[in-house]
Amino acid sequence: MAETIEFTGLSCDINLPLEWSLLPDPGGLSSAVERANQNCLKIILGLDEGLHEVADESAELNHDLQRMDFKINIILEMVAQLASQNSQIPASVDIKLSSTLVQWPVPTNPPEQGQVVQAKIYMDARFPFPVVIIGNVISVTPMESGYCVIVEHAQANACSLELLEKYIFRCHRRQIARMKSGTGA
Repeated sequence: MAETIEFTGLSCDINLPLEWSLLPDPGGLSSAVERANQNCLKIILGLDEGLHEVADESAELNHDLQRMDFKINIILEMVAQLASQNSQIPASVDIKLSSTLVQWPVPTNPPEQGQVVQAKIYMDARFPFPVVIIGNVISVTPMESGYCVIVEHAQANACSLELLEKYIFRCHRRQIARMKSGTGA
């Protein structure tokens, strides 16, 4: 029987586009990829932050900020559509993500335990650029329709880890809200 890997700490179950590949050289994330991950996570987290209401005496300023925010969101949506037309976004799969582990299904030809893989996860449809995770395969379990792969990743950069944890927290909070409202997962 296969060993069960427990996700400790906060995790989220989410359906996102993911592509993976084996890495012959387990060198970890380069500083350029680390910066790209940080920028990607900052942008994705920023997309969910609404404008904070300003004091009543500046209602006109608040209205102007809301209009600018709306226009920027439209431009961002248009740029995302253009970028996604020029890139091949992979199929979405059910992912379980924590600050140290990521799990996803693989229909055929899974990596072997101990191999190093690179996973590119597209965390928001409004921003079609991936967060890159590199890690060691710690579990490959047969399922009815393929295999379940669990990879242990290590965010060497404290800023990247903090941003990833914030993303996971927001994702987890949305899952709880959906369950409470009865709209499912």
